[in-house]
Amino acid sequence: MQNQTSDLARKLMTRAYGDFFVLPAHDQTIERIWADPQNRPALNALAADATQPLAARFLAAEVLFARDVTFTARVGPAVVADIYAHALAQDLTGMANSWGLLYEHGDAGPVGIRFIMLGEPAVPALSRLLDNDASPLMYSGSKEATVGNGYHYRIKDFAAYYLAQIRRVPIVFHPEPAKRDQEIARLQQRLSTP
Repeated sequence: MQNQTSDLARKLMTRAYGDFFVLPAHDQTIERIWADPQNRPALNALAADATQPLAARFLAAEVLFARDVTFTARVGPAVVADIYAHALAQDLTGMANSWGLLYEHGDAGPVGIRFIMLGEPAVPALSRLLDNDASPLMYSGSKEATVGNGYHYRIKDFAAYYLAQIRRVPIVFHPEPAKRDQEIARLQQRLSTP
């Protein structure tokens, strides 16, 4: 199984099955991967294998979320959340669109919604991102890019939004990063209070 897992990891990372995160190619890529029955156990093994590259584990998890969401119980929801937190921090989707327009739009995005689906087990992974000031994610397209890039979201802004959704606590978006930081500090305080 190890050879099959490593081979699948290589194929996913080199986009041998097609592109991810761009429609309609994303859905077609997932279909091609899932169509091979030998890939199914390899996807589970890959998502769970901490020795494999996180980028490959993330792509395997995306396929599994699309076709067999129960994989989270087999791999462990906290493990899956860590994979997705890494994907967010490292911009593994290549665009912010996958993570949503967030706050004023109530949009967690097709990839960001995974944190909310995971629920409470995602809280520790997301909490670790609340100090990440990096802003590597850029929106693409015309309208989404204009609107989304105007927000200048940082990794911590994405993490705060998902945490607020999971815990069902209000969080307000502010255009000024300093005010957003104050809002995030309030969220951190609420998270640390039992």
